[in-house]
Amino acid sequence: LGDIEEFYDCVGGIIGYQIMALELLSVSKSKDSKHRHSKDKFVDFHVPTGLNLLEDTEYASQAALWGIEGLPELGEIYPIGGAGDRLGLMDSDTGESLPAALLPYCGRSLLEGLMRDLQAREFLHFKIFGKQCITPVAVMTSSVKNNHEHIVAICERLEWFGRGRENFRLFEQPLVPVVNAEDGKWLISESLLPVGKPGGHGAIWKLACDRGVFEWLYRHGRKGATVRQVSNVVAATDLTLMALAGIGLRHNKKLGFASCERRPGATEGVNVLIEKQNLDGLWEYGITCIEYTEFEKYGISEPTATNGSLQASYPANTNILYVDLQAAQEVGSRKNASCLPGIVLNLKKAVSYVDHLGFECSAAGGRLECTMQNIADNFMNTYSYRCSKGIESM
Repeated sequence: LGDIEEFYDCVGGIIGYQIMALELLSVSKSKDSKHRHSKDKFVDFHVPTGLNLLEDTEYASQAALWGIEGLPELGEIYPIGGAGDRLGLMDSDTGESLPAALLPYCGRSLLEGLMRDLQAREFLHFKIFGKQCITPVAVMTSSVKNNHEHIVAICERLEWFGRGRENFRLFEQPLVPVVNAEDGKWLISESLLPVGKPGGHGAIWKLACDRGVFEWLYRHGRKGATVRQVSNVVAATDLTLMALAGIGLRHNKKLGFASCERRPGATEGVNVLIEKQNLDGLWEYGITCIEYTEFEKYGISEPTATNGSLQASYPANTNILYVDLQAAQEVGSRKNASCLPGIVLNLKKAVSYVDHLGFECSAAGGRLECTMQNIADNFMNTYSYRCSKGIESM
């Protein structure tokens, strides 16, 4: 509980966590779906536009070259503390549930795949520019399914991928209490021990501040970072990562998304251009992400063959990001809820656990989860007037 109290100090500790959970639970039970965005006078979503790497191949190649050239100024950040329950991965010998980072893919674990992709970019930098660089890698783990111990074991077994222990920084996110969907009370597994799950990869910004990860990256001479989720195995295909980071570095961007076309029904969020008027009458514009669990709340319907709606054009969020380290640190160091972006209470799935009597139980419940990509909500462009043209390219 001490870890939870410390991590959520920005919202009032454990009590603040519980109040937030109850408020979101109340909204989820409300029949008034328009309850959202009560802080704004007006909100609308548009389909964002951006560089298409498949169409503008000349610029994409130039951006990728910027990314390779700028590799000595880039770090890597991997949020791999998630439970990965959807995978159902288990040790065939012991029956132990395993984290997503251990999933075998092409004969290697997903974590090993991330490192091979990184080493390939570093080798390309060496071949083009004749200089060797070793990128510092920050990894957010958790204690769920012995995630942290498994990650350390892989790194030690493979001798830290030949990169040296000093070029890795592992930091562990706390598990947060799961609340019952009916009454908001904590689910209990043992006497005085709450059922805990990771609080979402959005914890990464505040936790990186609390654990000194940004300062560690600065000491390595880094200005920006590529952020990549472990389960996206094709993120390094073609020019994607290099071009994204190249544009971010070259043009001093605070944040960048890599997106792709989204299949209807996919359990992935979408990137949208949000347009809103706040209570002061100012208009705000920016790219943000809406999780698939929140589609109903925000009035986003899945496109079908019959409605052919605008939603078909919203690009999928891939959880491949570029971040400016100083901009991310500024958000993560705040002393209010904005350092935990995109907080949601996901009640879509039943929670399985062993209760204090040793019986296996399943209950409708959820925990506060924040999403790393919604740090974008802190980087809005503000105007005193409503923009009528060209807002899709903002």
